[in-house]
Amino acid sequence: MVQKKLQKNSVHNDLDIDGDGVVSDKELLIAEAVDKHQKSDAQRQMAWVAMWSMLFFTCAVFLPFFSDTRIKALSDLFGLFYIGQAGVVGAYMGMTAYMSNKK
Repeated sequence: MVQKKLQKNSVHNDLDIDGDGVVSDKELLIAEAVDKHQKSDAQRQMAWVAMWSMLFFTCAVFLPFFSDTRIKALSDLFGLFYIGQAGVVGAYMGMTAYMSNKK
């Protein structure tokens, strides 16, 4: 049986870890594991940014340059902001808990 080889300048050259010109099943599994790790890392970063933005936003509202009329005018927007950010954090925590029990 003939091994399949990569083309020159293939977009899959980065999957060939040992540099032999052949992407093995083991190399594909490693690439898949790296992709899963990068995805979970990005999701964790999004959840942290959402939590920090809620904290920063809450502290910023209490600064003197926000008048009561300005806060009342933007109160609906504030509620949507908190609901959206809390949704990101809740979805991350929920899916993390679900995936840990799934294994």
